[in-house]
Amino acid sequence: MEVPKAPPADVPTARAGTAAATGQGSRSAVNIEPLADRADIRPLDMSGALQILLAEVRAALDLPPETAIAAAAAAQGPARGVRELVEMLLQVLPADASDAAAWTAALVRVEASMRSSIERAVDVVSQWQDVPPAVVDAVKEARTMFFSALADDAPNPLWLRPEWLGLAPRVHRFRRRRRNACRRLIDPDYAPESLDEAEELRR
Repeated sequence: MEVPKAPPADVPTARAGTAAATGQGSRSAVNIEPLADRADIRPLDMSGALQILLAEVRAALDLPPETAIAAAAAAQGPARGVRELVEMLLQVLPADASDAAAWTAALVRVEASMRSSIERAVDVVSQWQDVPPAVVDAVKEARTMFFSALADDAPNPLWLRPEWLGLAPRVHRFRRRRRNACRRLIDPDYAPESLDEAEELRR
């Protein structure tokens, strides 16, 4: 009996396999299949692993399924996958920051959802059968790059890439709002109505 090939980017398959492995103890449906029946299943590659990462975050943020552009971005490596993650973050945050409290609450929810879904994707990829170490490393690299890209530290080399230039103004605004939101939380006397109009946090 020939089993159809399972494409590496089939995220539902990845989740189903993970659920089976965790929900049925030490023996999953995959583990009890004869070796001959699994011989034709391709190992997970980098593109498939990054698509799992993007799909997990999309599901956590209640965003529509990925587009062909997102899939193509994942195929090009961690840096392009990270750009998609940044786009998702900016997409789900309120466009209007005139209500500082509401925007800050949304940021807390979004950051928590993204952090947990990224960790979940790393677990899924790490537990994939016969996954090459380089594939797991690519997803972990994307995780590190994502949080580094949004940090307020030294300039990130990612922003020098042509495909990132269009995001620069939006990320700058995001950082300004986040700094002002942080200052608002720690300084009771600093309570601006709009995070865009408020003075940026001075270090």
